[in-house]
Amino acid sequence: MFEAVEVRLPGTLREAVRRQIALTFQSPYEAPITIAVNGALMSSAWFFLPAGLRDKVFTLHGTLAFALILAAWMYSDVPSTNVLGPDAGRVVAALDDPVMVRRLLCGKNIVLWLMVTPLCALVAVINGLINHSLLSTFYTVVAIGVIPFGFLAISAWVGILFPYHPMPIRYRWEHRQPRKRMLVRWLTLAVTPYLLVPTLAALMLMPSLLLWGFTSPHGLSEKLPDHDLGLGVAVACVIAIVCSVGGQRLGGWIAERRRTKLVEFLSDPLRG
Repeated sequence: MFEAVEVRLPGTLREAVRRQIALTFQSPYEAPITIAVNGALMSSAWFFLPAGLRDKVFTLHGTLAFALILAAWMYSDVPSTNVLGPDAGRVVAALDDPVMVRRLLCGKNIVLWLMVTPLCALVAVINGLINHSLLSTFYTVVAIGVIPFGFLAISAWVGILFPYHPMPIRYRWEHRQPRKRMLVRWLTLAVTPYLLVPTLAALMLMPSLLLWGFTSPHGLSEKLPDHDLGLGVAVACVIAIVCSVGGQRLGGWIAERRRTKLVEFLSDPLRG
C-alpha cells in the first residue's frame, strides 16, 4: 500500500493543467519519451519504407496527411488510456467528487495535447507553405487541434475501467505471478492504445470521408477542393466536440460507479 500523504487537488482547470505539466516533466518522463519515440517511428516509416509497403501501412497520403497521421501515432500509446494508474494518489483523493475527477482527466488531456498538437501543426504549416496550399493547411491545423479532444475523452475510459500501475518491465517479470494479472493483463492494456486511438479517430472522420467520397468531384482519389475539405473538417470537429463533452462526463460517471474498486486497486501499487 502507498503511504497516506496529503494530496493537493486543483481548484481550477488552469491549476490542474499547471500541476499536470509539473508531474509529466519529471522522472521517469514516461509521456514525453513515449510521444517522442512514436513520432520518430512514424516519421521513419513514412520516409524510409519502400513505396509499396508504405502505401499499405498508411491509407492516407500527401503532404498534409503526414501531419494528421503523425498526430494520430503520437497519441496512440499508454498516456492516452492509462490515465489513473500513474496518478493514483490524487485520483483516490478525488474519487468522491465527480467534478474533480473530470477536472483531472481534462487537465491530463490538455497537457497531452500541448505536447503533440503544436509540433504537428507546425509540420502542417511548413508543408502547406512549401506546397502553396494555405487554405487547406488552415483546415488541417484546425483538424489537428480539435479532433484529438474527442478521442482522448473516450480512450480515457479504458484507464478508468482497467487501470494499471506503472512498473519497470524487469520488476513485472521478476514478480510475474499471478501471470494473468501481472503480464497478460498489462501487455493487453499496453497494446490497446495502438488499436483504439486510430480507430476512434477514424470513426470521427468517417462522416467526413463519406461526405468527401459522395460530394467531391473526384471523391477521395484526388486532392480535395479546399471548401470540400473545410466542410468535412467542420463536421469532424463538431463530432469531436460532442464526444469530448460527453466522453468526459461519462468517464466521470464510470469512475463514480467504480469508486470502491478503483480505491482498492489504486491504493495498492503492488497490484500491477
